Amino acid sequence: MSESPSRQSTPRPPRPRHGSRAVNGCLDVVLGLLLLLLEGLICAVAAHSLTLSRWDPGGPETTGPPPMDWTPVLVFGAIAAVVALIAVVLIRENWPWAGAIQIPVVLLLCVATVHVGHEDYRRSHPAPASTPSGDPGRSGHQCLSGGDNHECLDSGG
Repeated sequence: MSESPSRQSTPRPPRPRHGSRAVNGCLDVVLGLLLLLLEGLICAVAAHSLTLSRWDPGGPETTGPPPMDWTPVLVFGAIAAVVALIAVVLIRENWPWAGAIQIPVVLLLCVATVHVGHEDYRRSHPAPASTPSGDPGRSGHQCLSGGDNHECLDSGG
């Protein structure tokens, strides 16, 4: 017996798992862009407040280099971690475009965090002043007798 054409089995689409829902693609992208705008605003406010906290026009003058300030590194690192967590949650909850938009934001925040930390480290640890290779001392000439510069300065030659 052959099956009638009306009774042929057609493959059914797989049933969505419990709790999963299809999201409108446009709404998904709009959510990602709104989150991007919100994160940009948060980063701008954080950068502005960190800049104002460092600026002290009437403060005492320091003679040495300033100490390392870890606050900007921690603030931007925490923002990057929160955005990464949001990206993972969005992707797992079937908002793929909104989550994918967050990934470049996380990478950019990580680069900014490393850059801020590097600049602050460079500011707090200045390079030592370079000395001439011949070490001519205060007289402007090299001591040829094999003694130290103090001996050459005292002897006049």
